[in-house]
Amino acid sequence: MEILRRLERQYIRRELCAMDLTMAEGMVLYHLSLEGQTRQEDIARCFNVDKGMVARAVARLEENELVTRQVSDRCRREKVVTLTEEGRRVAGCIQEILDRWDQIGYQGFTQEERVLFDSFLTRMTENAMEFKRRENWNG
Repeated sequence: MEILRRLERQYIRRELCAMDLTMAEGMVLYHLSLEGQTRQEDIARCFNVDKGMVARAVARLEENELVTRQVSDRCRREKVVTLTEEGRRVAGCIQEILDRWDQIGYQGFTQEERVLFDSFLTRMTENAMEFKRRENWNG
């Protein structure tokens, strides 16, 4: 499984690099395309990455006018991030990259096999995340 994930990251990184995006920037754009407006902290938590990495990625995306940041209504220290129109277009390109990777990986699989594999992977991920939460594991 690690080999598959490593190849996936290499493929996505290569495709994002061609768009002048880092992996972190791509993750932020993709997350925003799914969730809409969200806090930087929530993005970091979703991907289990450092808040500083997300903040740097968001700052660069903001410079490139792909996202906007605003102070949250709930808390002045929180920043809420939203895609711009151009950010939505780029996020669509990222979705195409992910779709192409799925086509590569699922070549020769039936639809039933795809659904079954995805359900197993989802359950394994949920089990691991529950273990981490239950054990208060920060690793």
